[in-house]
Amino acid sequence: MRIITAAQGKNSLEVIAGIIQSTWRPGSFVDVDDARDAILAAERIGGGTPMPMLSEMTDVEISAAARHAFAQTTGVSAIAVLGSSAVDRVLAAAMSRYTRYPHRFFTSRDDALAWLRTVTATPIDAPSP
Repeated sequence: MRIITAAQGKNSLEVIAGIIQSTWRPGSFVDVDDARDAILAAERIGGGTPMPMLSEMTDVEISAAARHAFAQTTGVSAIAVLGSSAVDRVLAAAMSRYTRYPHRFFTSRDDALAWLRTVTATPIDAPSP
């Protein structure tokens, strides 16, 4: 399993069972440069093929420009955002208005993975290559 970091170490990404798992460090502020770096990292780890992503963004602040950059990416096929607070939910909702891919907020990792499975038909339980 290969883990890469992006956004000056605020974000770590790895592929597990065909899903990009992106984890943002709690308390981080994500600006547009961080977003662009994370987008490039997701494209790199996905080998240039759009893949589903589980993005854990608990207690992360995202600038409007970063939200716009994330919404415009073509490097993912769907995103399940995992958070824990009303603020996390509001940030996810703000991004979902402009995305070009299925996007949904969850407070449960299992529910998020189940949704990704139905949206992308990805065999999440399959072993990683």
